[in-house]
Amino acid sequence: MNRTFPLILNSILFLAGICSIAFDQPVLSALCLLSISLLFIWKPRTQQLPDDLPADDDGMDNKETDFQQLELSLRIQELTESNRLLNEELDRLRREQETCLHPLYSCPLTSALPINLDEFFTDYVKNRFDTDRSSRVHPKFHCSVPEAETYLSAAALKIICDNVVDNMLKFSPAAKDLYETIYIRITDLDGDSLIIFKNEGEGISNHETSLIFGLNYQGSNKKYGTGLGLAQVHALVSDYGGRVWAKSSRSTGFTLHIQLPSKPHS
Repeated sequence: MNRTFPLILNSILFLAGICSIAFDQPVLSALCLLSISLLFIWKPRTQQLPDDLPADDDGMDNKETDFQQLELSLRIQELTESNRLLNEELDRLRREQETCLHPLYSCPLTSALPINLDEFFTDYVKNRFDTDRSSRVHPKFHCSVPEAETYLSAAALKIICDNVVDNMLKFSPAAKDLYETIYIRITDLDGDSLIIFKNEGEGISNHETSLIFGLNYQGSNKKYGTGLGLAQVHALVSDYGGRVWAKSSRSTGFTLHIQLPSKPHS
């Protein structure tokens, strides 16, 4: 209801009440005052709102909410697009990595993204030994530098590990009731990552430790194989810019050291 009509009616009743008092009409005066009171009590809800409150306040709130939802939706679309572009760039880098194969071993020498050595060797030990319950090999892996990384590719790392472990198993104790322990340790050496493989099997003479990386060299304690495994290890590590050397003596086991710089040489 429009506010004008109740105000006019109240004014008329108020004047009528004044006149009734002036002309000594108490009943009429009381009726006028009662009517005014009832009109003040009975009024539309819109009359109770403050005068300075805009009539379309709910509409403005809805518009603001719609704007916020639109802004949030646009932001989500931007983040989704950024994530898509990032994934495409990572895929491109991986494809480039896979096309840059080592000329001799048909595997990428370097990785476009750094590889965490702790994570790589944890997975390697699990996949190589833990899945084979009948294996008589007890691997013991420890990494003292969990943040150590390399750009040597995962494929090259696996070739290196397989060749080293295969050589160590070849010269492990022959008795079936004995178990071979292979120790793998990662530590720091002058800012580079140092990977150490060690066993407690048959060792080699000290003068042979500088010969075992030669092509087709099989050593005085040869059993089987072509003598290419450690030569392959040496080639991959050297091409990356690292260094590999061995320490051993008869009946004291065999230790192989691989030093990998954080980034490949130019």
